[in-house]
Amino acid sequence: MLYFLKLQKCNIKSMIFTLFAICCCVSLHLFCVNYILNIADDINSVFASKRYIIRKSKGTKYILLWTEHQDYLLLKDNEIIFPSRNCSISNCIFTKAKDLFDEDYTRFDAVLFNEAILNSKNRPLKRNDSQIYIFHTVESSYNVPACELFNDGFFNWTLTYRLDSDITWSYFVVRNRKGKIVAPSEKIKWRRSYKAVSPKIKSILNGKQKAAAWLVSHCKADSLRDEYLTRLQEHLFHFDLKIDVYGKCSESICPNDDCDKMIKKDYYFYMAFENSLADDYVTEKVLHGYNNYAVPIVYGGANYSRFLPVGSYLNAREMHPYNLAFAMYKAMQIPTVYQSYFLWTNLYSISDDFKSHHPLCKLCSALHRGDKYPYKEKFRLWWNGLNGMKWCLSNDYWNETSNVNLDAKHVFNFY
Repeated sequence: MLYFLKLQKCNIKSMIFTLFAICCCVSLHLFCVNYILNIADDINSVFASKRYIIRKSKGTKYILLWTEHQDYLLLKDNEIIFPSRNCSISNCIFTKAKDLFDEDYTRFDAVLFNEAILNSKNRPLKRNDSQIYIFHTVESSYNVPACELFNDGFFNWTLTYRLDSDITWSYFVVRNRKGKIVAPSEKIKWRRSYKAVSPKIKSILNGKQKAAAWLVSHCKADSLRDEYLTRLQEHLFHFDLKIDVYGKCSESICPNDDCDKMIKKDYYFYMAFENSLADDYVTEKVLHGYNNYAVPIVYGGANYSRFLPVGSYLNAREMHPYNLAFAMYKAMQIPTVYQSYFLWTNLYSISDDFKSHHPLCKLCSALHRGDKYPYKEKFRLWWNGLNGMKWCLSNDYWNETSNVNLDAKHVFNFY
């Protein structure tokens, strides 16, 4: 009997010990599982935070960058970037993450495409009727023509350098003395100043000694600017003047690699020659002149009166090379003539500073206003121009005869 009682006590202790061990194992198991799940959740949150950020922000517009965009956009993925640009409406987010909504592209408010899309069939397979497709580029239509039929009726808005774009992306702006942006504009009315330039500007102008400089990296451009320059050099030679060429197309380099300082100190004129001729295509090249008190000599396909103050530049495409050479010589010989090219500084300023007027601010505002634009059914005609489809022809097509004869009066029915 005594032995049985001892055995019973032993079994009870064993059972208690066994139950305790089981409880410890279960607790340890639950702890490990919970710990692993927490780690997994943390890891998942790192990768999914961008995906679900959209669900945390109400009233925010989301724009998908479908194609790889250049650094000049200054965009940071999935960040509200506009506060730094002083936009009146800033709650817009740009992202490259196509999987933001589990690859449901139709849930984005807008999709932004650059010029690479013009010849690409890598496009969204479906779209929402309320979704805005935006074409954006700062390249000229000559360099990136829209050749494919599928470009027609694809875009809703355009965001380009063209003044007739839905939203214009200019390389620079002109402000009046009150700080209001007055150009580029299709309806600008320039004022003239008859007040002498400031003593500070006169001092800078009086130190100049050389005719003109040209910084160029694109050699043998199709705009035939090199051919014009050659003719101009021949006429300048008779006035004992010349144009100094710097950059990849020349063996000359700027002193201390500071071209702007050199232009400001030495040169009367700056050759702002575009590499292609396209409507409204006026790039930052003119700023090498204006920023350094050198009169820009422009060469391009734009109506420059929409962009630059009257009397502040010379237009090479409107002047015979000899007449341009003589105008340069005359300005260098007569200080008051040269100073007259800077009278605009009494009324205006030119800058590429995008503060308070960044084109992306306008885009954000337009999305929040709910601006609607129909599909651009004749996008290729608008972008290329009436005769621009010729630039879609293969290189094998072009020869000396077609180069000469295929102009605006030879319109091909490509649209």
